[in-house]
Amino acid sequence: MTTVVARYPRLKKWLRPVWRFVNSRRPKLARKSEFPARVVRGVRSRYLRISTMFLQNAELMRQRLPLLRAASRQGPFSRIGTNASGTEVVMLVVSDLRIDPRVEREARALAEAGYEVTVLCPEPSDGAGESFKIDWGPSVSIKWLNWTAASFVSESPGYVGNQLYAAAVTLKPFAFHAHDLNTAYVALAAANVTGAHLIVDFHEWFSENVHWDSGRKEYLPYPQPWKRQLQKLEARCLREASATVTVCDSIADAMNAELGGKRPLVVRNIPNIHRSPTKKYPPLKEQLSLDQSTFVLLWQGGTGPTRLIEPIIQALEYATKCVLVIRGPSLDLFGEGYRKLAAEIGAEGRLILLPPVPSHDVVAAARGADAGIWTLPALCRNFTFALPNKIFEYLASDLPVLAADYPEARRLVSGNQVGLMFDPYDPKSIARSINKLIEQADLAARLRANIGITLASLDAGREWQRLVEVYKQLPRR
Repeated sequence: MTTVVARYPRLKKWLRPVWRFVNSRRPKLARKSEFPARVVRGVRSRYLRISTMFLQNAELMRQRLPLLRAASRQGPFSRIGTNASGTEVVMLVVSDLRIDPRVEREARALAEAGYEVTVLCPEPSDGAGESFKIDWGPSVSIKWLNWTAASFVSESPGYVGNQLYAAAVTLKPFAFHAHDLNTAYVALAAANVTGAHLIVDFHEWFSENVHWDSGRKEYLPYPQPWKRQLQKLEARCLREASATVTVCDSIADAMNAELGGKRPLVVRNIPNIHRSPTKKYPPLKEQLSLDQSTFVLLWQGGTGPTRLIEPIIQALEYATKCVLVIRGPSLDLFGEGYRKLAAEIGAEGRLILLPPVPSHDVVAAARGADAGIWTLPALCRNFTFALPNKIFEYLASDLPVLAADYPEARRLVSGNQVGLMFDPYDPKSIARSINKLIEQADLAARLRANIGITLASLDAGREWQRLVEVYKQLPRR
């Protein structure tokens, strides 16, 4: 940014007093009840975003490049893929790379196939990116952008990322690879300008997802005007992108039927079960100093209001021989509520809360439990169509799976006879599944025996090679 400012001395002169004013007024304003510190921080954050966008737009105009909205307009002659050459792939991401294994798996797969992958990603917080020391191999580079470059995701429609576009459009790769719909608009515009190919990977079905309603303090489906905007962009991607990818057949089929265009290729989130962990883990019961006869049910993954863990805890009232272990992030925020719920049913001694382990370690750290459990609330089709990492990870840890009775989970778990299904809102239904595994040793043994057969058919290398084949089939200039 300093380089850009130096080219526009009048702009620099105008911005300096504004910035000084906000900084100088902060201590005074924060002391007044009508100007709390959070308001001042919000003003500074918004000023930083606006001034950064202003500078970057000025730089784009200096280079005679169109701005984001102009570049993304639909027209009769799309330039996507018309000037694609070389081996560079630019991935656009706004998630936390430390906990988004799908981005890593795709980047590594393409790098192993001979592509040079650049990942453009805003830092989760100011200056934090370099401290993560992310290393995905010699052919994958991470380019961190200022944290404000991700601020657009919380503002309707959630995909107009001017700063991300400014960083992307100056590059001339073989393809722009958008991770999720929130970066697809930017990638579409950049591909239109440069003539690169456009790949859109729908990690989620965005228009069928939920968002945080700050007024009601809960997650809700998108209101119809916002949802229509998301659907319009999804339909454009299905029509105009060189290729689209998603995580399961239910989402691919429904998007194709309802939005038209080309059906997305399905690349499931199958982890590399042979990856070495960062350290050695003893079996889970040994980690927790539990007797080997104790039945341990493991929840490993995110926590909070969109996870529907509460009915699992309530099921302990009816599954009295079960110890539930919850291992995941944000337990400093939600753990006390979970403990209180367990205490209300007299199960506080059978609930164990543990901090998360690195994503490379989840399989090794889970071994030694008796079963893994997964659920989500039926708030939207994006949830009920989910086929999450953790089901594959439980299987890789040799754990039978207890899963909410949704289509994709049922297809994998019941279809391969590696676990049992339950009603996600009914603690007694969950308890019945737990008690079956506890009381029917032959059933548990049969499910566990089927895991090896299932894993043999779920080859991670073959799954991610499907993405590589998509790239190989793209035309070159």
